Amino acid sequence: MAEKLVEIIDGLNNKAALKQHVYRNTLTVFKQFKKTALEIAEHLTPQVISKDESLEVELKQISEFEFHLKFSGDTIAFIMHTNVFSFPPEHEVSKTKYVNEDSDRGYCGMIQAYNFLSDSLKYQRLGDIGYLLARIFVNCEGNFYVDGQRQLNFLFKDFSTQKIENESIVKIIEQTMLYALDFDLYMPPIDSMMEITVQQKDSFNNPRGFATGKRLGFKIDN
Repeated sequence: MAEKLVEIIDGLNNKAALKQHVYRNTLTVFKQFKKTALEIAEHLTPQVISKDESLEVELKQISEFEFHLKFSGDTIAFIMHTNVFSFPPEHEVSKTKYVNEDSDRGYCGMIQAYNFLSDSLKYQRLGDIGYLLARIFVNCEGNFYVDGQRQLNFLFKDFSTQKIENESIVKIIEQTMLYALDFDLYMPPIDSMMEITVQQKDSFNNPRGFATGKRLGFKIDN
């Protein structure tokens, strides 16, 4: 029994403490993302509302772990996961010399960026689809790694040297916005709309009822 207690105490003093440290690092980075997103919104708004007042760029705080960056018909939801993850053995991060030298470096917190239609959130259309644009991983040393769409899938892969800083945060947010702007809302295939129920018909006149997504019914081609 005493032996097991020693193992438990050792686990709490090491792995559990490490995960708490990673969590705090990730929360600090998430707050930096929110601050930078607000600065981007405040910088862009005067330049776009001069042409159309409805194009205001704004930031909305949802909770301690979620904020939304809205620009016209698009909203990017930045969400921090409260758990800490490790990469599977076959992942490229796990195979790096940086992580092999110290396995603690492979434990990361995660921030996710999802693209939603602004109306999906405004009208609380619970069946609408959001699309993952990026995942930002932060470790105990403040190093970070990103996977995501287009340039976000190769710009920030050097986990061993990349430290999170304002310039990289700006670039990540800008790339998510650019992708969302290019990622258009497509008309669903006609075959998927050939028949509807009375309930579905009524949903057309109820903003909360008819499920919508940028590629609903289509295969996404990045």
